[in-house]
Amino acid sequence: MRTRGLGWVALGLVVLVAAAWSLGWLAPVRGLLTSLAAHPDTKDAFLDAETGRTDALIMLVSIFLLTPFALLVALLALTFVMIAALLVTEPFFRTLHLPTWLCVPIVLVGVGWGVYGVRETWLPPLLYVVGLAARAGLVYFSGPAATIR
Repeated sequence: MRTRGLGWVALGLVVLVAAAWSLGWLAPVRGLLTSLAAHPDTKDAFLDAETGRTDALIMLVSIFLLTPFALLVALLALTFVMIAALLVTEPFFRTLHLPTWLCVPIVLVGVGWGVYGVRETWLPPLLYVVGLAARAGLVYFSGPAATIR
C-alpha cells in the first residue's frame, strides 16, 4: 500500500532544493566539494580528455549503487558488536545490583570511544572515497571543457 504523504515529501524536497539552488544557498557546498576534490590523492583523477567524463560517471553510479549496501553491512556489524557487548556486560551489572538499563549508555559510549580510537584505520580511506566522488561529480557536471585544479 502506497503512502500518499511520501509523494508530498518528495515533491517538497525537490522544491526546496530547487529554491536553494536558484537563491544561491548551495554555493558553500560547491566550495566544500572543490576542497575535497583538490585533495592531493584525488587531484589527478579523471583528467583524461577522452574518457575522463565517462570514468567520472561510472564512479558516481558505482558510489550511489554501492553505498547503501556498505552502510547496511556497517550497521549490521555495529549492531552485532553492541548486542555482544550488552550480553557480556549485563551479568556484571546484575552482580553489582545496578539497574540493567545502565548497560546501554555505557556500551554506546564504549563503542563510540572504540570507533574514535581506531579512526586512523577508517578515516583516510573514507576521505579518499569522498574526495574521489566529489572530484567525479565536479568533472562530470562541470562540462567537457572545464578542468578542476
